[in-house]
Amino acid sequence: MKKIIIIGGGAGGLELATDLGDKLGKNSQAEITLVDKNSYHLWKPLLHEVATGVLDEQVDNIYYASQGQQHYFEFTQGTFTNIDRQNKLVIITDHKDETVTIAYDILVVAIGSTSNDFGTPGVKEHCIFLDDQNAAIGLRETLISKFTGFCSIIDEHETSEEDKIRIAIVGGGATGVELASELPHMVEAFGACGRNKMCSDLLDVSVIEATDRILPALPEKTASSIAETLQKRGIHVMTKTMITKAESDGFYPKEGDVIKADIMIWTAGVKAPDYLKEIAGLESSRSNQLVVKPTLQTTRDDSIFVIGDCAYAMQDNGRASPATAQAAQQMAKVCYENIVRFLNNQSLKVFKYIDKGTIITLHDTAQGVVKLIGKNEMSVKGRFALMIHRLLYRFHQASLLGIFKAIRFASASKVMYKAKSSSIFTNRD
Repeated sequence: MKKIIIIGGGAGGLELATDLGDKLGKNSQAEITLVDKNSYHLWKPLLHEVATGVLDEQVDNIYYASQGQQHYFEFTQGTFTNIDRQNKLVIITDHKDETVTIAYDILVVAIGSTSNDFGTPGVKEHCIFLDDQNAAIGLRETLISKFTGFCSIIDEHETSEEDKIRIAIVGGGATGVELASELPHMVEAFGACGRNKMCSDLLDVSVIEATDRILPALPEKTASSIAETLQKRGIHVMTKTMITKAESDGFYPKEGDVIKADIMIWTAGVKAPDYLKEIAGLESSRSNQLVVKPTLQTTRDDSIFVIGDCAYAMQDNGRASPATAQAAQQMAKVCYENIVRFLNNQSLKVFKYIDKGTIITLHDTAQGVVKLIGKNEMSVKGRFALMIHRLLYRFHQASLLGIFKAIRFASASKVMYKAKSSSIFTNRD
């Protein structure tokens, strides 16, 4: 029986494992194994909501082992470290910190991406990154700890204009903007849970972008409108601000004074993990992504496929497909078909990324563009845009759980979250 190993259970990896399990695992045509360092899946576009307490990660997760039992694939928890191409082995480190090897006939690398600090001095030492669910939970704990400590100060003293919690976010892309938009609400929610003196007026949030505007993937008019929304909510939007270093007191721009911050967050740019660069002799890009052919196979080994943020897939327009959940899910569908074709010695399909638009959530509203049939696009905003964004997440759940289970899951999530959400901020001294 052929062995298919999928490394990484993100948006693309888990959908691929589920589809292959239902197609090949169910009929014992292949043995499918998913490997991930975590025990559960959380949709990456929602990490900012976990970090700010809007979403409880225990409510909206999918456990890999349970998903595997229902969809005919195995799950192994471990951290991917290397590939032995000659012997067709994947090397991982398990939860006991022991080295484990897994044999494969077909390997799919879908390990996602990490933040790119571009070698900026001090960033690794002083900044928080938002790369995965553990990082999101860690950021949430840091924020709550800072809020709690600030409460004891304002309980004892009258606050002045300078008595604020300063949070600086470098990176004006979707992650940075969406995270910033949730922070005022987080403070208000914290205050509503017995910390009556806490309010968003005590928060000083800055979004720092090196280019001339935030959200370069969106039309300029839409990005400008979102910037105005942030500013109306008291969030500083600083464009054309190149950060040269980070120190304990804040960010140092190329021009101007230090941007002081109590909490520094870095969301500027992404890259594939450093260990992917030239791993097992495979071709990689400057951002450590593994270069793939149009069929999503690596350029130097047809038995290894790559999907998601860690894949460098050049398109007809001369650009690589973007590092987004949307692209990862499209890759997963093509990769699924190509693996089935590969096993049957059939010609493989070519991956062509289709941009379906981008929606940015701003807590209780959203704004962006939706690509219609052809090349036309439609601007959307308000509750309607927010509904579309939520539907995209539910479609992702439906692809994993089935439509009826996804509906039940969504209903249960609302009930459970209402019961549990306040506990994120309560019982804190």
